[in-house]
Amino acid sequence: MKKVNKLILPTTITALMTAASLIPMQAYGAKAEVSISGQISRAVTFADNGVDTDQLFVDNNNSGTRLRLKGKTDLGNGNTAGVYWETQYQDNSSSSIDINDNDNSSAFTSRIREVWFKGGWGKLYLGQGNGAANGTSETDFSGTTIADYSGNNLDDGISFIGNATSVKNGSAFSNFDGLSRNDRLRYDLPMFGPLGIAVSTGQERSEIALRYSSKFGNGGKIGFALGQVTDDAKEFDQLGISAAILFAGGFNIAVHVGDKDNDNGRDPSGTYIKVGKKTGKHNVSLSFHTVDDNAADGDEAERTNISYVYNMAKMGVEIFGTYQLATLDRSGEDFEDMSYFAFGSRIKF
Repeated sequence: MKKVNKLILPTTITALMTAASLIPMQAYGAKAEVSISGQISRAVTFADNGVDTDQLFVDNNNSGTRLRLKGKTDLGNGNTAGVYWETQYQDNSSSSIDINDNDNSSAFTSRIREVWFKGGWGKLYLGQGNGAANGTSETDFSGTTIADYSGNNLDDGISFIGNATSVKNGSAFSNFDGLSRNDRLRYDLPMFGPLGIAVSTGQERSEIALRYSSKFGNGGKIGFALGQVTDDAKEFDQLGISAAILFAGGFNIAVHVGDKDNDNGRDPSGTYIKVGKKTGKHNVSLSFHTVDDNAADGDEAERTNISYVYNMAKMGVEIFGTYQLATLDRSGEDFEDMSYFAFGSRIKF
């Protein structure tokens, strides 16, 4: 089965490119546009969980390997309609692979399957795609998000090792973001200057988001986002807030706070702070992330990251390196500290 999966990706790319070349630019009297794009995102991680060390070759789940197809057509009177299809193919996803598990999996993941309509009245989405609040915990102008951001997935699969149990990093940490990609009906209101408002509803779940972005001075930028989630099926409410500022000289700051109110009584919360510097094609940052009560009551998880990203070309070629030290404290358990160094590259096409 694994050999079949590795043959599917190039076959799919060839089929999509052939199909796109056959689509006429004029369909039913309307101007139609079709584009294919994607990215390859790989890294090698040298990890240490306090008991064992390992070298892991991973697909960087901070922004994984993807292929997408977009199409849109002019409906007239200032209205447009379109489609968005995106799939992800990962071999050894960094969000699941652990030390001593270097042949984890190869799989396609459905990310986006949606139709949309846009006009002066706003934008309406139907199908599987980003919920209204997705990304509201991730406002960040550092240029290092491929290596580190509030929802860092480069170490989610690596476990903290304790006396009697182990805990995945992905279970100990959270950035309390929106519901990511799900089947929903989403509506983005027309922009009120620099302020955007979006709402979405799915099966027993809803999201609302506020976003603000504005430029100032010579290259300065400021951004803010708030996302609120209600999930009746899983019985929780969640709030995530993030803000970032980029000064003209390249110095930048990003802050995130969030919390989750579970009906089961466990209410985790967290804070993420990052400072960075952008100089031409060079981007460096230092971040600190702390989350309480996420995997169990009384848990205190902390991680510190230092990252560097070099942008080689305008087409989207990035090379990065990052180091992290993470700790997990729990009453009655003694978890070893976890650390890793990773370097890799993302190339967009």
